[in-house]
Amino acid sequence: MYLINKENINNQEFTIIEVSQKDIKVSFINYGATILNIYVPDKDRLQEAVLIEYAELSSYLKNSLYLNSTIGPSSGRIGDAAFSIDNILYNLDKNFMGKVNLHGGSETFAFKFFDYEITEGEDFTKVIFTLDKRQKESRFPGNQEIKIIYTITKDNLLIEFKAKTDEDTLLNLTNHAYFNLSGNLKSNILNHELYLNSSNIIQLDEYSVPYEVKNILNSELDYKQLRQVQGEGFKGLDNPYLLDEINFNLPCVKLVDPISKRKLEVYTDYECVVCYTHEYPNNSKLLFNIKQEKNMGICFEAQHSPNGINIIGLEDSILRKGKTYNQKTLFNFSIDQE
Repeated sequence: MYLINKENINNQEFTIIEVSQKDIKVSFINYGATILNIYVPDKDRLQEAVLIEYAELSSYLKNSLYLNSTIGPSSGRIGDAAFSIDNILYNLDKNFMGKVNLHGGSETFAFKFFDYEITEGEDFTKVIFTLDKRQKESRFPGNQEIKIIYTITKDNLLIEFKAKTDEDTLLNLTNHAYFNLSGNLKSNILNHELYLNSSNIIQLDEYSVPYEVKNILNSELDYKQLRQVQGEGFKGLDNPYLLDEINFNLPCVKLVDPISKRKLEVYTDYECVVCYTHEYPNNSKLLFNIKQEKNMGICFEAQHSPNGINIIGLEDSILRKGKTYNQKTLFNFSIDQE
């Protein structure tokens, strides 16, 4: 079942969609095709929030955290805010440190109003957000039809990213959800336990731009065995992890809160997951009257390799004319039995 509400913020109408299934409740807004929050039960069947959420809807209009929003046309940082397709150079906004394009710059989908429709079956609800991206308003080439499909079932949230283009373009879509399994932000995520099926990251330069592959086995960034997020030498995470195996039937990420026993498993058919531990808080108030601090949440931004178009040997994120963009990521929630 679902409910729809409208709210006017700064003369702009937000649509709030609340969806309930057996063991999960998910809410969305049409601005940024954003997930407002997810509520799932703990070991005692207490259903609580497991995402960071702003206390006020107006905070999403200047959402410097890109909190829980859809990111595109390009996810992550692009070096020198430029890329080439077939020897044609495209220059983008330098919206990070005056040198780098971050999350598409001023054109980011996180700051766009999407159209929506909702369909339901016996045990699922689909919330389908659509956006027409026009070349005349963009530094990214071509016109695209963007579709973000959220499917909510018993204890799952599936995100499908679909697109078509009339010109060869750069497209790399993700969702920037900030997870915290403690429930209603009772604690930060440093004591959560994390598993990442990855032996390699894409190393970052002084502008946090990915530039080369680096093996991280037996280092402080190695989470091949489930362990506490905050380990020896922990300085926060903001790293593109290249998955050791691309298999939608196997979890590439596991996150467990040892107190509530909530467990999140992430499945994707992307080759990369950017893991980020909320290193740059802003001044916006959070739900539950919680002060915003570092490490309040952790993101698993499944995507193609960020800046891959500028790194030989990595996925270049080029969507060719006549081809269809079709990627998916699944968040599964359960109670840890170990």
